[in-house]
Amino acid sequence: MDSNLAVTIEEVPLELVAVKFWTRKKFKGTAALKKRINPTRIPIENKESVRWLENLKQSTQLLDHPGRCIHNGDRESEIYELFCAAQEIGTHFLIRTCVDRLAGDGDHTIADEWTRSPSKEGSIA
Repeated sequence: MDSNLAVTIEEVPLELVAVKFWTRKKFKGTAALKKRINPTRIPIENKESVRWLENLKQSTQLLDHPGRCIHNGDRESEIYELFCAAQEIGTHFLIRTCVDRLAGDGDHTIADEWTRSPSKEGSIA
């Protein structure tokens, strides 16, 4: 089960705004397929990662102001389709990454963005 919990900026829990139940059986064969072809060529609907998109969309639909939402995710949610969906919906995300990806117009990386940021609390690891 994957779920999204809405909380206030004071960290007061409000309610579950999305819940996704899934099993690996539904995605059986995807791992073997990734060995034969480039994983980026497999449609997101055929990957376990689709749950991140579904929960992002479901939770944002329940809230009046998607621009006020920040969705948190671990490295498993670091998928291009999620970035595009969040931008399309007009919501925000904070994701733990494992790759220093290109940022902005593609002329610099996430680490470069971090260096330019006015707040430098935390680290990129």
